[in-house]
Amino acid sequence: MQRFGRIAAVVIGLSSAAVTFSQSTGIGSPRLTAWRLAQDAIKESETRKGVPRFITWATAREIFPCDGHPAAFLRQVSARDLLDESFHYNSQAAVRMCAPLAPGLGGVPLDAAYPLWEKSASKPAAMTPPFPGGAQLGAAFWNAVRRPSDLADGKIVQLPVRWGNEVRTRKIRITVPKNVGTEAASCGPPTGQGDPGAPDAADVSLNEFFWIRLKPGERYNGASCDDFAVLMAFHLVHKVQGKWLWTTFWWDPESKEFGGDRPKGFQGAGEVPRAWRNYAMDASFETTATIFNPWRIEERRDNCARCHSEVTVYKSATSDAQITFDSVTAARAHFR
Repeated sequence: MQRFGRIAAVVIGLSSAAVTFSQSTGIGSPRLTAWRLAQDAIKESETRKGVPRFITWATAREIFPCDGHPAAFLRQVSARDLLDESFHYNSQAAVRMCAPLAPGLGGVPLDAAYPLWEKSASKPAAMTPPFPGGAQLGAAFWNAVRRPSDLADGKIVQLPVRWGNEVRTRKIRITVPKNVGTEAASCGPPTGQGDPGAPDAADVSLNEFFWIRLKPGERYNGASCDDFAVLMAFHLVHKVQGKWLWTTFWWDPESKEFGGDRPKGFQGAGEVPRAWRNYAMDASFETTATIFNPWRIEERRDNCARCHSEVTVYKSATSDAQITFDSVTAARAHFR
């Protein structure tokens, strides 16, 4: 299981005791619910113009250590890493992550709960209380596009997409339009050497994606000031009426199977709000249905929830006791 970003520790999972249920239950269609909730998560944030809310939610390194403060996620971070591919947690999820694991463990917050759990006689098998309704998590996966010295050049990308449960690859070349390729006064001249056009690669404008232009001091995977981080795929996970709804998105404007039911007017933050309509989506409440993102090699033809739940199970080395979590666990680096 690949871990997101540098936080090897924080992952999502559903309790192994969770019961799967029909997607035709009263909480509604998972896809319709997923589009509706995503529409809110991709709105412009209150903290940075042009950036969606879910990207500005706190990461584990901003939530932990809790230090006994349930609102620790509100601490000011001097240099937000918006491009951190670890999970980001909204305020409801962040508050629960700094609450005690379960009653009877001395009120110690989740990130410091393991020693007490290991010594406890009952060894509770899940978080109590669980994550509340409205808790949300998000993770974004980017591709760095450097500003080319010649705007006739671009960047060739091998683009994985889904056809049913199969993954196919298209070859595209991302090009930078002239109106966004001008040099910013605070950045130096472009140094990127782009790719020339290729007969087997369709040209796609940067504006067909959601993208972030890097500010002075920001870097991502070789890109720096005035270059671009281009959103290729993302996860959103929502607690809905006591159940976790897993949703995953990837860029594929041609998909009818995974985008044909997208609501009219679906749009979000950024220079080109309509670009969000180019992302296909899969969604499920279940831990058995096939749901995966073609960009995540370790998840292909699998189930996101099942994959993450295996990582969130701790088995004692000295007994048969184990601990699982309702959803999010401060695993390995924090919870051991």
